[in-house]
Amino acid sequence: MVRVGILGASGYGGAELIRLLKGHPEVELVGFSSRKHVGKPLEAAWPQLWDGALFAPQEEVLERAEVVFLALPNGLSMEIAPLALREGKRVVDLSGDFRLPPEVYEAWYGIPHKSPELYEEAVYGLPELHREEVRGARLVANPGCYVTAATLALAPLAAVGALKGGFLVGLSGVSGAGREGEGTFFAEVNENLKPYRAGGTHRHIPEMEANLGRVLAQGRWPRTHGPRAELRLSFTPHLVPMTRGILLTAEAEVEGHWDQARLEGLYLEFYQGEPFVRLLSDLPQTKATYASNRVDLRPLYEARTGRVLVFAALDNLVKGMAGQAVQNLNLMLGLPEDLALPKEGLWP
Repeated sequence: MVRVGILGASGYGGAELIRLLKGHPEVELVGFSSRKHVGKPLEAAWPQLWDGALFAPQEEVLERAEVVFLALPNGLSMEIAPLALREGKRVVDLSGDFRLPPEVYEAWYGIPHKSPELYEEAVYGLPELHREEVRGARLVANPGCYVTAATLALAPLAAVGALKGGFLVGLSGVSGAGREGEGTFFAEVNENLKPYRAGGTHRHIPEMEANLGRVLAQGRWPRTHGPRAELRLSFTPHLVPMTRGILLTAEAEVEGHWDQARLEGLYLEFYQGEPFVRLLSDLPQTKATYASNRVDLRPLYEARTGRVLVFAALDNLVKGMAGQAVQNLNLMLGLPEDLALPKEGLWP
């Protein structure tokens, strides 16, 4: 049994980690922390979870655990990860702190990077592209929901050099904004649909471009710190009045001759054997992925315009966050990748 701990367990991602890890047969959850709830029982933050344990101080969790999940706000993991690594721990970071080169991170997040030397060690934790790198990693940068959906939607086109750009529209449930996200009061989101961070300002854009640029330059199995091609994507997110779920529509600019049969063949070959990618003959919907670690994809050739549309649906708190973190943990520990992770969603 591998001892694992969670820092930042009072956020939505932390709660999903607890739920998944408590059912994991090969790990022992030895502690979870929250500065807001330290000393209080787990039920004080999460009444749906049943556990006699208390929220522990951060230092105790770090001391007990062999692997630490950092489910913290951006800017905090870069301070804690070096401490954990020096103590011989392995780290899965759910924030954005190690996903981008420090200078790019600072430009888009507006936070000076305090551990820039660790970026070169961090492995990008999208198993469908970086599986072998993750197996030997000490520090994994776990991607988020929009980026996971966008990257998996367009990676097959990038791998054959056909992707030239794209226009992406994302729709997210309210939990994607976090437990203390602004503008998420019921009276503001109920019966309402609104775009946000439009005009190329969303901070996940450079991460999408970097991921797909690596695939363009390196092919099917890119290295985190290998070469990348230049790519420009337009991305506009929207807030939807539902609890959880991501639906992404990508309109890809492609090179070469395409039709529906060739497009489907490409995606079937690329994702053959992937445990958490399902290719559909119908259009994806968020409810089908609710509480699962699965992403549903549908590539569609639009003959009238000669463009390629790709639709992607996933649960932003599972495959888009905590479930993907556990998937990375399984790889790091040499365990079956799908261990303790649900492939089926909840319906209705």
